[in-house]
Amino acid sequence: MESAFLERMALAPAVKLEPVSLREIMGEGVLWTSGTDRDTLGTGIDCFDRALEGGLPTGVLCELVAPSPSSGSQTMLLRLMEMARRRRCFAALVDGSDSFDPQTSPPELLEHLLWVRCRSLNQALQAADTLLRDENLGMILIDLRECGEWSLRRARSSVWYRLQRLGGKRSAWVVICTPRPIVPSSQIRLALTGRLSLEQSDDSSWEIAENLTFDALRLRKQEMGDFPQMIQAG
Repeated sequence: MESAFLERMALAPAVKLEPVSLREIMGEGVLWTSGTDRDTLGTGIDCFDRALEGGLPTGVLCELVAPSPSSGSQTMLLRLMEMARRRRCFAALVDGSDSFDPQTSPPELLEHLLWVRCRSLNQALQAADTLLRDENLGMILIDLRECGEWSLRRARSSVWYRLQRLGGKRSAWVVICTPRPIVPSSQIRLALTGRLSLEQSDDSSWEIAENLTFDALRLRKQEMGDFPQMIQAG
């Protein structure tokens, strides 16, 4: 499974990514779906789901802030992939620094994951723009944790707002993972606040995820496709 996954991903590096039928990449005969309008994805992580009144909604740009490598962001991304898989949705991972290691991920997650390997922030943002236009994807994860805060701050605001507009037209869950609060167009912003201990390294990813903690920095209420009303800030 893993070797087939790696071979498939090697065929479509981000620098050559173009609009294409997802089934041409993932293979025929896989009857999976995208999300549905106003669909909510529960994660089973109490503080996460409670802050979002049940879970992550579709059509909303969510920024997940991971201030340190030990905050549990990788575990959270894997949990989101797993929950999308359970909903029979394809997921895409835009890997902003080509740092994702499939060897550490459960094989069942890789089977329906599109891994886009990027070597720069510009490549990652271009890839995200393209993927947000594909109606077959149920989840798009954009991992920018290691792109460098300086590069992220230099990105034009118009780029972030275009991603937000594209995501708002889609029935998909869209999450951008950053090292600092930096995406001006994020409609939801949650920051991981804990630190995983060495003792927890022996726990399963499911057990680790259940102990993750978050601060809600920005939550906006969705009304008629717009997000004018702030309902919580911390």
